[in-house]
Amino acid sequence: MHTKLIHIGNSMGIRIPKNLIRQFNLDKGEIELTIEKDGILIKPEKSVPRREEWDMLFSKAIAAGEKPENDVFEGLQNSTDKNEWEWQQ
Repeated sequence: MHTKLIHIGNSMGIRIPKNLIRQFNLDKGEIELTIEKDGILIKPEKSVPRREEWDMLFSKAIAAGEKPENDVFEGLQNSTDKNEWEWQQ
């Protein structure tokens, strides 16, 4: 596919056909540009889940049997961690 650079103010830009924008979900907000050896890669910016979605995402992962790849706390337990904590006032 070929396109031409166009002037946009003091910058230059390209026009991306609507069907490509839809196909690659570029219409969801900001995009990410990555410099490659032989050009520029344009892709949708990965959205970070909102905190309200975490519970639902964790539930789905647990139901699918997924486990953390790198549990940073693995092997760091001690006897206090294995027993239930008791809060004192």
